[in-house]
Amino acid sequence: MHTFSKPLRLLVFFTLALALGLGACNFSLAGDVTPPPGWHPTPVPPTPNIADLYPALPPDPAAGQALYQQHCQKCHGPKGLGNGSQAAALGITPAALADPAEARQAIPAQRFAVLTQGKMASGMPPFAQVLTERQRWDVLAYVYTLSIAPETLQRGKTLYAARCATCHGPDGSGKNLTAQKRMAQTSDTALAAAITGRQHPQKVYAGLGETDRLALAAYIRTLSFVQPEAAGPSPTATPAPAGTPAAANTAEAAASTTPTAAPTPAANTLTITGQVTNGTAGGSVPAGLQVTLHGYDKDTLKEVFRASASLDGQNKFVFHNVPAGQQRFFFVTAEHAKVLYGSHTATALPGNTSLDLPVTIYETTTDPGQVRIERLHVFVMPQTDQAIQVIEMYIITNDGDRTLVSPEAGQPVLTFNLPPGAAHLQFQEGSLGGRYVTTDHGFGDVLPIYPQRTTQEVFAYTLPFTGKPQEIAHPVPLPVSATVLMAPEGQLVISGSGLADGGVQQDQSGNTFRVYNLTTPLQAGDTLRFTVKKEGRALPLGSGKTGLAIGLLALGAALIAIAIVLTRRERPPAPADVPADIADDPDALLDAVLALDDLYEEGKIDETAYRRRRGALKARLKTLLAADGTEDEPEA
Repeated sequence: MHTFSKPLRLLVFFTLALALGLGACNFSLAGDVTPPPGWHPTPVPPTPNIADLYPALPPDPAAGQALYQQHCQKCHGPKGLGNGSQAAALGITPAALADPAEARQAIPAQRFAVLTQGKMASGMPPFAQVLTERQRWDVLAYVYTLSIAPETLQRGKTLYAARCATCHGPDGSGKNLTAQKRMAQTSDTALAAAITGRQHPQKVYAGLGETDRLALAAYIRTLSFVQPEAAGPSPTATPAPAGTPAAANTAEAAASTTPTAAPTPAANTLTITGQVTNGTAGGSVPAGLQVTLHGYDKDTLKEVFRASASLDGQNKFVFHNVPAGQQRFFFVTAEHAKVLYGSHTATALPGNTSLDLPVTIYETTTDPGQVRIERLHVFVMPQTDQAIQVIEMYIITNDGDRTLVSPEAGQPVLTFNLPPGAAHLQFQEGSLGGRYVTTDHGFGDVLPIYPQRTTQEVFAYTLPFTGKPQEIAHPVPLPVSATVLMAPEGQLVISGSGLADGGVQQDQSGNTFRVYNLTTPLQAGDTLRFTVKKEGRALPLGSGKTGLAIGLLALGAALIAIAIVLTRRERPPAPADVPADIADDPDALLDAVLALDDLYEEGKIDETAYRRRRGALKARLKTLLAADGTEDEPEA
């Protein structure tokens, strides 16, 4: 079974959480990618500006410990001294990050940059694609704690209480002593030197030697971390009325143990509940399954809260005292059979003190028999006088009750072949080396295909073109119920076996394009084949970006305006759950399904109503397609 990194899996649900569903004209493709055969890129993050690097919230050493042990310990050693189990095999000695002399001189922002970008000359790989921004700061906080001996920290604490707490407060919050930006930009050596600065009266540092000043600086730095025993109520997770809860790993408070009885809700907090169910017939929810609650800030789109819990005996979970806010949205994830699943997203409305975020998991399969392409849209447009651009959009549905995964580790779940000569491959979201991998004849997508959900694949490529008739052909990976081809009117003409002229459509800007409908469905492995030729005297000149923008705009308009021209048979009446004004329009029904998916992902419709309405819409769509001869008759 293919697996992929957890950050990539979480990205799927983060994308859903932002409700950035693919709109008709809302596309943004990545930059041109023209790889040679067999080339696999290594993502290199851009060089960061050190002055802008600091954590949005206090780093959590407790959270960083597990991450360090998983990702760093084999090289840097259990104590951060560069003597990990794999250090000898590297040929380069890993940095002794926790060596006190090294740690005193280190500037956290510079360490963060190395952790993000990597430093290949020293054998350090980049972790931007492996750990989130917050996780990287958590790891660095834990590494720092390894460099401070307990007696040194205790000495610093004693000195702080005697000499600093009166002005700066017991927790360092007075006079902005522990501001995250300051801490990230300053070494311990610089902090120790500042103690003797003119801003302090002499009595603060009188009699303090260098060792004492460094101990004091070390303690002050730890005040900028999440504290093991934070004052006030902490977010907690209650996995069971009678059991031991999982520790909550949050960005705003330390983990805490939840008593059997639910704690008294604190001001401006939420109680978030939910139940995990298995949507596969005969499937079950594993005992002790962990769920994770994520909170994101709407403005910065950064994760500002995270907590984990186990399920109780009824497969339910509860998170108490979760910091609320109208600019914050939440969703829950759970991993089952190496696939990550998520709830819908929700934001607490004013006056609400609770949210319910149920999660449905599924068993997996490697058989794509229940997965099909409801619609395939292909838009061809001139890019230059020597090239055309082809944009393909696949609307994919998994009608089964199992998640489609790859049969082998390291292999994509779904592969797409490209025509010979295709170049400048671009994606609506993702990139080669991340979500997408190269194959012998095109590319593959590593993301699983979830049951009872409509997903979309959008990509573009260029082909050489002189204006003479040119055939474009490639196989399709799944059965295709309906295929629509489009080209700018007066510029290109499309022809091919089984194509019917669907007429000319016009967008709001006055651009016109001709629509062609394939009159027969395609089976998995069948070849989509058509011919493109020039119409008119010359093709318009333009850059790739200009052509792409025009192409996407026209494609978006086409998806709104076109109607599949099919030979109609007598249709049965629509069920009560299907509005009469869309009951006989396959396009409108499909749009209604997509809109319903968006409402559910945004938490604006409960799951029972969502499943009922979606089922009715899908059943009606399948009935129409069967009646029109574009799909096999549905089984009784």
